Amino acid sequence: MMNSGLRGFGAGLIIASGILALVHFQGTDKLDSEANAESAEEITYSEVNTFLEKEGLVAIDQGKLDQLEGNQNTEDEKTAEEAPTEKPEEETVVKTTVVISKGTSTGQVTDYLESEKIIKSSDELLNYLRSNNLENKVRFGNYEVNSKMTIAEIAEVITSP
Repeated sequence: MMNSGLRGFGAGLIIASGILALVHFQGTDKLDSEANAESAEEITYSEVNTFLEKEGLVAIDQGKLDQLEGNQNTEDEKTAEEAPTEKPEEETVVKTTVVISKGTSTGQVTDYLESEKIIKSSDELLNYLRSNNLENKVRFGNYEVNSKMTIAEIAEVITSP
């Protein structure tokens, strides 16, 4: 009987603290905002104008602001059109000779091609070789490759006898 009474008392404390926390976190925000709204002073149109004049600012309505921003955007577009267009840099072609010796793994070959900037991703070439059952067909030897070649072309070069 003593244990069940203590359990009941503990459960009551937990429930009571939960209710108090809920009321505290949910109820005080509403009361504070209502109290602040009641104590806030009304600002008049003349006070706003006086402040703006003192700060050297001007108030305009949204329509005029949109119109001014629209005019500014068209001026920006005109200057962008008048500006000379820059020529994109021509992509340099990187050429290298791949030396594949006996015992070199396909991963080592693809990593080398990536480090030499022949391909962008070694995983891309490795996945291509795997998906086309060419991973075990990489032949040892010296192969000329360049960065203009596609993944399929590089795969064909290194798997040809």
